[in-house]
Amino acid sequence: MSIYEQNLMKLEEIRPELYEALQAWEPQGDPLTVLVGDALDGEKFLAVLDGETVIPLGSTYHPSHEANRFADQFEEKWGDSAVVLFGMGQIEVVRTLCSEDCPMNKCIVYEPSVEIFRKVLEEYDIRELIEDSKLMIFVEGLNGDRLEKLLYEEINYHNWRLHRFVSLSKYKSLFRESFQTVCTVYERMMNNYEAEMNTLIILAQVGLQNEIQALRWMMDAKALDSLQDVFPKDVPYIVVAAGPSLEKNVDVLKQAKGRAVIVAVDTALNFLLERGIVPDIACTVDARKELVHFTRQELKGMPMLISTDSNYKALELVEDFMPIYLSTTSDFIQRLFRDRGHQVDFFDGGGSVATVCFQIGVNLGFKTIILIGQDLAFTDTKAHAGMGTLTEQDLPFHLMAVDAYNGGKIMTRSDFKSYIDWYNLKIPELKEQTVINATEGGAKLNGAVQMTLQEAVDTYCKKECDVRALLDQVPTVWDSMEEKADLYWEIKDMYLFFKSLRRKLKDGIGWTQRAVFLLKRGNYQASELRAIDKKLDAITQMVAEKEGMLMLVKRMIETDITLNDDLLEADENLEQESIRLYGKMQTYLEGLLGAVEELLPTWNAVMRQINDTYGFE
Repeated sequence: MSIYEQNLMKLEEIRPELYEALQAWEPQGDPLTVLVGDALDGEKFLAVLDGETVIPLGSTYHPSHEANRFADQFEEKWGDSAVVLFGMGQIEVVRTLCSEDCPMNKCIVYEPSVEIFRKVLEEYDIRELIEDSKLMIFVEGLNGDRLEKLLYEEINYHNWRLHRFVSLSKYKSLFRESFQTVCTVYERMMNNYEAEMNTLIILAQVGLQNEIQALRWMMDAKALDSLQDVFPKDVPYIVVAAGPSLEKNVDVLKQAKGRAVIVAVDTALNFLLERGIVPDIACTVDARKELVHFTRQELKGMPMLISTDSNYKALELVEDFMPIYLSTTSDFIQRLFRDRGHQVDFFDGGGSVATVCFQIGVNLGFKTIILIGQDLAFTDTKAHAGMGTLTEQDLPFHLMAVDAYNGGKIMTRSDFKSYIDWYNLKIPELKEQTVINATEGGAKLNGAVQMTLQEAVDTYCKKECDVRALLDQVPTVWDSMEEKADLYWEIKDMYLFFKSLRRKLKDGIGWTQRAVFLLKRGNYQASELRAIDKKLDAITQMVAEKEGMLMLVKRMIETDITLNDDLLEADENLEQESIRLYGKMQTYLEGLLGAVEELLPTWNAVMRQINDTYGFE
């Protein structure tokens, strides 16, 4: 059995999708000629024929030595470190990056040529690499379009700085267009997550307040998963966003009322309500959404899809509404819902309230999802319906051109572009559902059927559906007074834990100060430091394991990130290093204590509000 056949067998076993794509592949245009040669040390190297020029892809002297030097550029990193490598034509480089000696935890390879990939399979026994979970292989023309989706899944605000993008030396010039495409994808990921990290830091304080205040509305809340079988799946689900093209569609939308489930994003509410259109459901998930969107009387009693991150001040303005929780990142609140048989966890919704609404429709299984006002571009030089031309608010964003709904190109902002990219990943994956882009302007969304809203309403809005009556039949998560009382006492027990934690954190800060004092003074008993370490370990274990601590950790995220950076630098002097680490521990505990001090009064006020309403105490 040839090397190629052995590799194919392993590929079929371990990576069947890549195997099937390779088997079905047919060359387009002039195929690339890939040659194999023997280096001076006897190892093989690959080369490509460019016109009459033979271009080696690696060293023609010592390929393995070159691979080791290539890997030396990576400094040791902690956590989910990874390298994105452009090119697979130097297989010894891939072997080195996947070896135990390389500090990178993951190797993501993108090969722009199927011919080179096939030649690698023909000339090198890479069965151990095919089996290696550390290695991910993407080949343009086979599965290369999945790279961006993987990066979305792999990269987060914790690990984004631990990723590196590198290219084999000859690949940049040989595959300029593919290189630029992958560079753009990678840079977009990095920029998105840097922005996400900065947003998390900015929202840390308001996020804590929103999460605590959410306990109030949970008393009468419903959960999104309760709606799974509530609506007829053949009734269309319409997402109304606030793009400028909404202005031309608003009258047609009235025809869909009672024949579709109409979900409106918060920024579209005023525009709709001013024109006499009351959506079936509103949605607001942003932590600092402007309050001006929540002032109209028509919002009273409206069903609202919300998150524990939703701006509590906006919800206070509405006051009387039907809360339907779709998301929380609090492990405490997740467990409260889980105990009642509901899954309310982190919701992967693409980053905007409109993309969240879209994903809800997908998750609930609607066969037809219609998008309105999802321009994601400057249609008629506007960013939102009813707001006139570009504003200063739009200008700080990087501007760029994207494919337009009506053909050609249209200008958009960098944040809108990230949502376009998300849609372009998600919509083509849907096999059993039809997405109608009835925006009639703005950016093109791949995989969506483009038609006017009038055509969509005439085609799909044929069956009557009383959305409010169906929602009213869905019970609240804590329905009886006994169940609400149980929830209240759970909330109070957590409050008492946070009060006791305040004392423990103060003690821990004192222990770190004592340890630093002993080390600086010298002539100390090692047993005393061991006793201090044991006490500090108990606190760190509690932070890692105790339910509810995530609220505090998120509040001090900036401190947490800074500490992780500093931990990568060690002092060679053991005692100086110990002093530095105790100082970091003190900073960490002080950050937690500050978060607790901020949490307690708000938590207590929320309990008083609940008790004033229900009289549990």
